[in-house]
Formats: sequence, C-alpha cells, structure tokens
Amino acid sequence: MRFRELLHGLNLLATTGSCDIDITGIATDNRQVKQGNVFVCYQGISVDSHLFIADALQKGAAAIIGEQSVAALGIPTVSVPYVQVPNGRRAISLLAANWHGNPAKHLKLIGITGTNGKTSTAHLIHTILKSSGRKTALIGTVGHQYTNAQGEEKTLPASLTTPDAFALHALFKQFTEEGVEYVTMETSSQGLALQRLAGLVFDTAVFTNLTQDHLDYHQTMEEYLKAKRMLFEQLSGDGFAVLNSDSPVAERIAQVCPDARVLKYGLSNKADLYAEDIVSSLNQLAFTAVALEERFQIKLRLLGQYNLYNALAAIAVGTCYRCPVSAIQTGLANTVVPGRFELIDRGQDFAVIVDYAHTPDGLENVLTAAKHITERELICVFGCGGDRDNGKRPKMGNISARISDYSVITSDNPRTEDPDAIIVQTVSNLPHDAKYVCISDRREAIHHAITTAKSGDVVVIAGKGHEDYQEIHGERFPFDDRVVASDVLESL
Repeated sequence: MRFRELLHGLNLLATTGSCDIDITGIATDNRQVKQGNVFVCYQGISVDSHLFIADALQKGAAAIIGEQSVAALGIPTVSVPYVQVPNGRRAISLLAANWHGNPAKHLKLIGITGTNGKTSTAHLIHTILKSSGRKTALIGTVGHQYTNAQGEEKTLPASLTTPDAFALHALFKQFTEEGVEYVTMETSSQGLALQRLAGLVFDTAVFTNLTQDHLDYHQTMEEYLKAKRMLFEQLSGDGFAVLNSDSPVAERIAQVCPDARVLKYGLSNKADLYAEDIVSSLNQLAFTAVALEERFQIKLRLLGQYNLYNALAAIAVGTCYRCPVSAIQTGLANTVVPGRFELIDRGQDFAVIVDYAHTPDGLENVLTAAKHITERELICVFGCGGDRDNGKRPKMGNISARISDYSVITSDNPRTEDPDAIIVQTVSNLPHDAKYVCISDRREAIHHAITTAKSGDVVVIAGKGHEDYQEIHGERFPFDDRVVASDVLESL
C-alpha cells in the first residue's frame, strides 16, 4: 500500500519526507520490523518505543510514525519519512483499519461494556440474532464465533477480551468475506482506553454495570467510568444506547450520546424493559419479559439475578433490531456460556458450579444466586489474581465469609506475586466467626471442597471459569477448574 493511502484519516501534526512510497506492512515492535515496514512508536506504560527507532531503521523500516517531533527524538537525521501524530495508539487502530480496507464500515457493530456480564450478554445477543436468521459473529473473552458462507459454525481462539487493532480488523475483514452483517463484541475498559477501538462507529452500545475492577490500571473509579463512556461516544448518530437503569451511573453514560435512541432495562417497571414473575431453580431461570408494553415468557439455562440483567439487555438489543419474540425466546433458551455458572454434573447428590466471577460484585452475585438454590450449605472456592488491584482482596474474602457457609481460599492466577501473600491479604479482615480454610494449591483446594460437600450442598468454584491455564511465577500451566472438578467427582 502507498504510505499516503495508509495515513488516511490520521491527525498529522508534522510530516518529514515524501509519503509517496510503498509500505509492505506495519510494525509496533522493533523486533518484528521487516524490510519496507512502517514502524509506529508511542510512549507506553513502561516502555517508550521511540527509543528503538534506530533499530527499526537498521532492520529496514521504510517510514516512521511517532508522537514526538523530529527535533525531540535525539536522532541527528531520519533517513525515511517521519510522521508525527498526537496519539500513537490511536494511529495504530486507524492504520490497521486502512490496511485491511476498513471492513468494519460494512458491519453493524454491537458493543457491550461493563464490569460484569459482558461475556454472557454478548453470547445471548449473538444467539438471538442467529435465531432471527441474521448473519452474525461474536468477538469476546471465550472465543470468536461466526457462521461462514457455507453455513458452518466456526470458533476462533481469543487471547484478549478486546483484540489488538490488527487482529480486530483482520477479524472484521474475514467476517465481511463470509457475508457476516452483525458483529457483537465485548469491549473492555482497557481496550477502550488503549484506543484499540479508535475510529470504529458502533450501531448499538450496551452498558451492564460498574463496580470495582482494574483499578491497578485505571487508578480511580472515575477514570474507569471515563473509559467505559468512550464506547458510547463512538455511537452512530442514529444508534441505540442500551442502559442498565438500575445502575447509578447510567445517566452519566447517556449524557455522552445525546442523539442516540436510548432503551433502558432493569428490574423496576420504570425501565423500558423489565422482568416479572421470576422463578429460579438449579436448572432454569424463568420470567416474564415486559418490553414496550408487550409481555412474553423467557426461559434461561443461565442462572442468578445478575443473568436476569444480562438477558434483559439482550432482549433490548433484539427489540432494537426487530427480532421476532419467538427468535428471542429460542435464542435465550439455547444459550450456554462456558465457565459462566456452569454446572458440573457427574451424578453426585450435591451441585458443583464453575464461574468466572473474579471481582467483589461478581463474586457476590454468583454466591447470592447459588445461595437461593442451596438446600443445605454453600461452599465457595476462590482466590484473587496477582499483579492486579489488591484492594479488592479483603472485600472478596468478606463477601465469601458473609454469604457462604464455608470458604476455601486458594490461588487464582498469582502471576508474579507470592500466592501465600495474596491469601494473607484476602483473609486480613475476615469476621472472627468465619468458617474457612486456606489451601494454596488450587487442585487440592477443589478436591477438599468437593470431598467435604454433603447431599444438598452447593460448591461454587469461582474466579477462572472458562480459562484452561493457571499463571504462576509468570509461567502458564494447564489448569481447568471444570476438568479438575470432573476428575474429583468421578473419583468419588
């Protein structure tokens, strides 16, 4: 591609040299630069990639894009075209879109943001659209799903909730080539803040909730909210804003998209869409959906009040796109989300549930839902991740102690931290009468919880859900809560 074409839509502060040259690719890591590439650099969280321009040039970079002026670089001469932009990360997203031919312009994008519920809500929306006969794709934490031109269901692995810009636009291009029309995607606060979605225009934006998480990155709840609001700032002029009316920040989100068509959902009849006649059991969640004066029955395989909210959000999106009620009902009834309140049943007379809950609010929601269906005692196995917001550790310890009858506190993904030190912080403020045990080895902790359980009990294994690894001392080891729990149950 010609360098000038690649720069389309970027805010160019200064340009040195001719942009009428051919570019063979785009690199953001100097170690991956190939002959003829453009090297894009920016001030990162811990590394300033401007420091590697000389190395990129030596490897054959044909052009440089950076945030600093040529004079500030400290390089006597830049032998190739140099373009200065105000934000390197944003530039990367726009470059990735241009490189792939801006495929997102041919798609209706549905973005979901919030602390909890993004994955389940995205899956519910995806199945509703599929049940309505729409050509749809899903981008999210558990994996990327789409139906190809031959009608075959395809799943691609995911490493990030919101893929990096190059991976994202490559997916968009693949989807358009397969005839996809709608893309439902989880949009994480970090993905938004890091400008991975810059330049995209969303047809619909969904807000689930806002509770404490990722403060190791955002530092404050205000900055966290600011990142979430970015999705709604990217709504099209006639787009839909689907908001949880029971969240205290819903109105603040609505303020950034004044031209959007707002649809609010919640558990109060003040919302545009709400639920009545709620019945919950170990196998099913049923309710009456009241949507714009229309009433219809919904049955879900996802359990808990928090999944009421996720289902209502999905129904709201289905309503926006005029999906038939029958398609909404079928889609919701058929949705299963890996590692989200997933029942591990090997014929035992007590329940074992695996869930991804890894925030205070998420853990409280899952345990509250489990408590409602527990005949006898609730046992909770959980840990807290390392190298992340450590302020939530004692909060999660207290939540488990308050709702569960017995807590088994273990390791999650300790990453580079000492697992035992994380556990000490988690139990640092437990009530004196709390019933708990600390078992650092997660496999042993799961074994202890399941072998302790009696008829009528419910065991919740929280924190990792669909993940098939455990990260210890910076190294990933194969580990799946669902597999471990199954192995223990089958050995009984």
